[in-house]
Amino acid sequence: MSSLQHEVDGQIAEPLATSLDRTGNLVTSIVPPGYERYLRILNPAEFGDGSIVSWSDMVGRNGLEPSPWMQWDELKAHLGTALSPDNAEPGMGDPHPSLVTALIRELRVSEDRHYFASWIGYAKSNSQATIEFSPSGRKMALYSGILVDERGTAVVPVTDAGRVPMYWWPKDLRWCVGQDLYARSLIVGCDLATAGRILAAPDLDSYLIRASDMVPSEDF
Repeated sequence: MSSLQHEVDGQIAEPLATSLDRTGNLVTSIVPPGYERYLRILNPAEFGDGSIVSWSDMVGRNGLEPSPWMQWDELKAHLGTALSPDNAEPGMGDPHPSLVTALIRELRVSEDRHYFASWIGYAKSNSQATIEFSPSGRKMALYSGILVDERGTAVVPVTDAGRVPMYWWPKDLRWCVGQDLYARSLIVGCDLATAGRILAAPDLDSYLIRASDMVPSEDF
């Protein structure tokens, strides 16, 4: 069941959409420029029994050095059958609920409504408002909803298609979470204090990146 509602006013996303780098291959093509810090958060792999494992954990178990821009398919090719017995993989374009819940906690969001966007190809019903985002000028359906309830409990945002949106942000854009269409990771732009909390969180597999970094395609 969706926790979000479709938005009818495309102007809610204009400050974000128009600030993105139109070249489509930089960190600032995914989230806007101007943040103090940028992070990449890796979507964990889920086993058949419901347990999850981080990329960094798998890399460490096998004596490899993690890196901020490591790619799942490269890791899979290197480790082969050492990955997992049931070929568990991180979701593409749909971060795991455990990641989303942990990130909401470290973002310290308010009870205010937040805004969301997701590719219209992922939308189950027709959106009344759409806008083009980088990279590749993809048309996005717009939503709004809460990220915490009145008790302060994290609410995983879910669209009518049952997916976590590709983008989420507060009205003042003090932070922004974004990803590409088939990404196995999230890109976050935020302030220094928020970045410190995210990097220190044991249940978030996160890495510091630069605004000028090129974002490799995760659709191999």
